[in-house]
Amino acid sequence: MSITQVMNDRKIAIIDDDKNLAEVTAWEVEEAGYQPFLLENGHFRNVSDLVSLIRENAQGAVCDHRLSNSGFANFYGAELVANLYDCKFPSLLITQYTEMDTSFSIRKWRHKIPVLLSREEADASSIAKGIEDCKLELSGKIPSTRKPRRTIVRITNIDQESGEPVVDAFVPAWNPHKAVRFPASLIPENIRVVLKPNIRLFAHVNTGAEKSDDLYFEKFELAPEPDEDDGLA
Repeated sequence: MSITQVMNDRKIAIIDDDKNLAEVTAWEVEEAGYQPFLLENGHFRNVSDLVSLIRENAQGAVCDHRLSNSGFANFYGAELVANLYDCKFPSLLITQYTEMDTSFSIRKWRHKIPVLLSREEADASSIAKGIEDCKLELSGKIPSTRKPRRTIVRITNIDQESGEPVVDAFVPAWNPHKAVRFPASLIPENIRVVLKPNIRLFAHVNTGAEKSDDLYFEKFELAPEPDEDDGLA
């Protein structure tokens, strides 16, 4: 195999609506031993169109989360990475708005985002490791920090964020002292209509996550009311 063929097999698409940040990411991707492929122009209305373009031109992707500021796309990078995940295509998500985005617009898709990096973390070594971690998960080798477990989720508050309902909750099996926010849309509609503070749900959560940014929530069910006589209420 020629050097050109090897490099083409290691081509990483860079998706960012900020040209300067895209170039910085491209330098780090190149330093990590990959060939960067910058997607700088165009306006994408459908995730599937951008997914197709990336898959035709690269073997991996590094994607910024906020892609709409300059009209590059009308969807979030988290949704793009989740769609690439469904195609078993290794992709990293980068955000410079970690505290603002992880609990809402990223959490919607977090179960299909193996690696989330803050902008300051996105250097050559973390990108190289992230691509390999993605490949491992896509091949079925899921780390303990990403494995979902059925557990109790206790709702404490229902609020609004960006015009959409959000839920604040505790996951005792992860951390009984730290609340976590997630979009109410993750919960089936038949359960959402009865949501109220102190209600308990079952959900599949990766309780081995090291930090709240990495938590995801799936497969919600109503949990029975605690029995006052069992000592657990």
